[in-house]
Amino acid sequence: MIILSADFIADKISFQVGQVSDRDVVAPRSVSYVDQIRTKKLEAEVLASVASVYDFDVTVAAKAEESAGAVFRAARAVAADKALTEPGPRAEKLKTTLPLSLPAAAVDGLATLGEADLAKTEEHTKNVLRKYLQRGIREDDLDAARKNIALDAEGLGLGKDGESVVAGLAQTLVKPNFVLNVRETDKRKQAALASTEPVRETVKKGQVLVRRGDIVTAEQIYAMEELGLHRGHISEVRIFGLAIFVLVVMGLIIGYLYKFSAEVYANDLHMVLLGLIILLTLVLGKAAHIYSDFIAPVAAGALLTAILIDTRLGIFISIALSVLFGVIVENDLRAVAVALVGSLTGVYSVSKFSHGYSLTRTGLWIAAMNFITVGSTGFLEQINGTQIMLQGIHGAVSGIASAVITIGFLPYLESTFNITTPVKLMELANPSNPLLQRLLLDAPGTYHHSLLVGNLAETAAGNIGADPVTVRVGAYYHDIGKIKRPYFFIENQTDSENPHDKIAPSLSTLIVTSHIKDGLDLCRDYKLPQPIVDIVQQHHGTMLVSYFYRRATENEHSECIIEADFRYEGPRPQSKEAALVMLADACEAAVRSLSRPNVNRVESTVRKVIRERLHDGQLDDCNLTLKDLSIIGDVFVRVLSSMFHSRIEYPDALKELERKKAKNGNSAKQCPGKEGAVSEGEGDGDGRPN
Repeated sequence: MIILSADFIADKISFQVGQVSDRDVVAPRSVSYVDQIRTKKLEAEVLASVASVYDFDVTVAAKAEESAGAVFRAARAVAADKALTEPGPRAEKLKTTLPLSLPAAAVDGLATLGEADLAKTEEHTKNVLRKYLQRGIREDDLDAARKNIALDAEGLGLGKDGESVVAGLAQTLVKPNFVLNVRETDKRKQAALASTEPVRETVKKGQVLVRRGDIVTAEQIYAMEELGLHRGHISEVRIFGLAIFVLVVMGLIIGYLYKFSAEVYANDLHMVLLGLIILLTLVLGKAAHIYSDFIAPVAAGALLTAILIDTRLGIFISIALSVLFGVIVENDLRAVAVALVGSLTGVYSVSKFSHGYSLTRTGLWIAAMNFITVGSTGFLEQINGTQIMLQGIHGAVSGIASAVITIGFLPYLESTFNITTPVKLMELANPSNPLLQRLLLDAPGTYHHSLLVGNLAETAAGNIGADPVTVRVGAYYHDIGKIKRPYFFIENQTDSENPHDKIAPSLSTLIVTSHIKDGLDLCRDYKLPQPIVDIVQQHHGTMLVSYFYRRATENEHSECIIEADFRYEGPRPQSKEAALVMLADACEAAVRSLSRPNVNRVESTVRKVIRERLHDGQLDDCNLTLKDLSIIGDVFVRVLSSMFHSRIEYPDALKELERKKAKNGNSAKQCPGKEGAVSEGEGDGDGRPN
């Protein structure tokens, strides 16, 4: 989560509106957003374009004419008063009797006009009021109307007093008769705003937002804020979305493990290892993203998962890592496609890991597929050839780097999490391994026997679904305990003396069976992996050392012999691999003891050995089926028949052999114990000390 959101916290850029930019500011990613500043400007323009709604008040004109009539009736009443003969007293009288306040000029005019002039002036006053009030007057038009009324009065030709009365009375009575309808006006403005689309801006990755020397505008600052550039702004929405996305991907991984890989789900070490691999891969991807998205070694995570945990899980992790890598590369589909194709190619390549150079070949395969994917997607987007070539080289380097990183991390992860990989097994199978060198020098017969058992078991493993590499390496080390007392085992005896002839059968049995415990001690000393230790411990199961048991029962006090004392301690084979080594070990030894081997005798011996171990219950704890046993028998017969076929002796050799026999007599009679230990059809587990 922290790795994926690292880019969300951008470098702090502080600009003020009107400031001169001292740098170029480039968009680190593509983004589409609503420009609030431009949107508000547009809304203001829309609101200004909506006309206000006015209601026409017809009562204003009627009231004005009625008021004008009342003024003139008062003027006539004063004019009819005989006691008032001078204009001054009339004016003073009018001020007290007029229903409204008029300018002094208008009152003086009314005081001087006669009956006829009053009638004429009243008519013109009402005409002027009708002219303007019928046209309609708004509040903001009132001043202009009053000015026009004064001009109109001057053009009536009524004389100075008449014009003063018309102008003063009309200007006083004229009032706005267009009333603003606030509700309807607001309704129309809201409708206009609702139909206005917000101004949306799109900034593409790499686009220059502000150039050096530009005067920074509010719109540019807003764009930088949307990209999280301005003042180191962190987008909470992006963090929230990323958290949900990561939880979904992690949930899918855990769901896959729970449903389809229960062994990994139940293994805490494997779960920790898987989390570490994902974390490591994302860190590497993040570091590579700084230089190029196509050079990121995402395939290393898939390779480590496939090799250390499970191949099928490696496929699923390939998809999950590619999706998470998409967050790092800002949803660049080409980079995600390259990461996914490279990862899947790596998993396919290591799924059949059979020799030590597979990771080198895997790196080349990933490099080739990355190059092809970069090229094909580049052609789809019509990118120029030079850029495609450069990106393709980056993709190829990513493949090689993935293999190198995998090789580098494998030993440490294997050791830390105690995991046995095919690479580690192949190292153990190397003849220069110190323990194998000890086996070769101290017990050469056992060494060659182990090689034959390894070839025999590995050939059969591929036919029954067992791991051929584990079987072969397990076979190499299965008799490693014989190093401590090699001459007690017949394959290492080079002279005619057999030490078992001089000791009791019970002691011989103790010596023979102790090679299991000695082998386990050597496994611990040389830190061999657990699958190999299991094979060493289980390759004899709880078989009876029958040769020495028969010898013991042939002596006196045979009724005191307990069969359990002549059996290996076990446990019985717990896996296909351990059972296969048990059968191969016994069959190879039994067939080797045949004096004149041929196909029929080899087949008879092999079937007998397998049948005896099946009936003795030695195969009860492993998951071999009867069909598997039949297949194993067929493979063993074919391989052993080719290994132990009869040869035509050379004439010179025959003569030399006859000469030595004549000279040495029947030396074989001097080694009864050794011959007696080899009986047709009996293998190592039957008690022969080999």
